[in-house]
Amino acid sequence: MSNLIRIAFFTIKDQMRQKSFYLLLAVAVLFILLIRSCYHGDYSVNGQKLDNVSVAWHASLLVFHIIAAGMFLMTSMISMGVFSRDSEDGSLVMFLSRSVGRWQYALGRIAGIWLLAAAFMFILHLTIFLIVLANTGGMIAGYLTASLLCSVNLLFAIVLTFFLSLYLPNFMAALFTLGIIGISFISDGAYQAMNNQLVQLFVSGDSPVSTWRIYYPKVYMLQQHASTFISHNQFEGMGQMDAWLNVALYTVVLAAVLLLDFHRREV
Repeated sequence: MSNLIRIAFFTIKDQMRQKSFYLLLAVAVLFILLIRSCYHGDYSVNGQKLDNVSVAWHASLLVFHIIAAGMFLMTSMISMGVFSRDSEDGSLVMFLSRSVGRWQYALGRIAGIWLLAAAFMFILHLTIFLIVLANTGGMIAGYLTASLLCSVNLLFAIVLTFFLSLYLPNFMAALFTLGIIGISFISDGAYQAMNNQLVQLFVSGDSPVSTWRIYYPKVYMLQQHASTFISHNQFEGMGQMDAWLNVALYTVVLAAVLLLDFHRREV
């Protein structure tokens, strides 16, 4: 366990030395600076002026989803080349020659990137939380709790990218990860849209849901479920299994297959 922890912290230091990390950080800071204008100015709906608290709440909910969805790009980009880079520069041999098990190495790398990505996302959400607090004097209940719940999605994306990188080129592994997540957003997003009360006024009858959609990774549903901590709206999922349990099971299964395959490979 101590080896796993050391590798995880080494991974965090290693990623923070990469130029791509600071490029992503610069993009995130620029995004935060741009959306600050959303919390200033006058907004009206149907001729009625909205108060700052209402504007801040709706803007923050939208930004929450943008940050949570945008983090998938970051996690797939920094995860895709870990195995190949370690193999090329000799880091893999260095780790395994020091009585480190292959499972400790793989899980340590995954844990390090997950901690870094989750902390990165939490800081961005915390920044929005503090901006709202500074501009309106009010706190958005559940905002940071929702951010922590979305970190389960990040772990799934990281494990999936690591798994795919064993069989595909780095860029293709990241692209496939984003594609799988994108299908979840399209499928589950369409399901929630069709179950919207406003849409049902124009659409009669219930269309059956395909079996594959019920058991497909519920990345989108988990993010939507997390957002209910902010919106306090009722969550309506697809199927009987909770979204977080669905994503957690996929993550565990993928991690198990990854470790089994990685253990059998030649170094």
